[in-house]
Amino acid sequence: MVKGLQSLKQLILTSVAVVALIGLNGCVASKKEIHDLEEKTSEIQESLDRLRKEVEEGFRVVTKPDGIYDYNNSLFANGRLLNQVSNWIVTLETETLFETSQTLQPVMENSTGLGLIAGRFVITLDHVVTQNTLEMPTPFGRVSLPSKKLEEKTFLVYQNRKLFLKTVLRDPELDIALFEIPPNDLNLTSIPFPVGDSSELSLGTFVYIVGNPFNSGINVREGIVSSLLGMEGLEQMPTKRDDIFMISNGVVPGDSGAPALALRDGVPELVGIVQGTLGSSRIGWAVKINPIMRKISDHVDQEALHLVKKGKPLL
Repeated sequence: MVKGLQSLKQLILTSVAVVALIGLNGCVASKKEIHDLEEKTSEIQESLDRLRKEVEEGFRVVTKPDGIYDYNNSLFANGRLLNQVSNWIVTLETETLFETSQTLQPVMENSTGLGLIAGRFVITLDHVVTQNTLEMPTPFGRVSLPSKKLEEKTFLVYQNRKLFLKTVLRDPELDIALFEIPPNDLNLTSIPFPVGDSSELSLGTFVYIVGNPFNSGINVREGIVSSLLGMEGLEQMPTKRDDIFMISNGVVPGDSGAPALALRDGVPELVGIVQGTLGSSRIGWAVKINPIMRKISDHVDQEALHLVKKGKPLL
């Protein structure tokens, strides 16, 4: 490559000298001078082409299947599957009924969040489908009112229809919730990717975040694993540090409940569920899939667990 640069430099100097000579003579260039200059220009172009090829060869990242999680997406050739995320990432709506001395009748509060369909279940975070306080809007912002929670229901919202979901698991400590989808005719689709192994993640692992940034709609973003533990002393993180991994450049507000997908030899695997982010810094974190699956296995039968693990279509 150095030799190519030296040759290119010499050609450029020669061409500049020819042009300068023509200019100093103060006359129109002869046919021979024009022919020589055209040849030099052609040589420069050929040298530039060779140099560009050398640079491309020198900096090309060659990734080969190795059985571990990838550090880039060069082996990922099935992007059309990500185009179908709206089929298995669903909106969840939670209705919470509160009793308060401030009103004569109980007050209903609604909230929405993300969940992913896995087999005949919906997996999300517990805080996504939980409302613990009654808040009322005021000219000075929202204010929490003394209240008592009477009832809470979660629904799957799909194609302008609402399905009541049966609660299977609620774990505030791990921040995981699992619901069972009732029989229906909505043609729901399970996540098409297998459950991964979060213990095999490493620093720099490439991940896709399929989320709902700022509640603007489902989209897909890239990020990397920046820490295998949660940040110490972060009050926003209710889950133990060991059950968390950090993600840089991929998570924004509105992504709670979104799946984090890592690539193993180009094949996406579910490795976590996004839990939170540090404001608009795009630094966030996810609950690892291994503790999630251990918790789920304590609450569903083996056949149902098989569906969740394999990501088969809803039966």
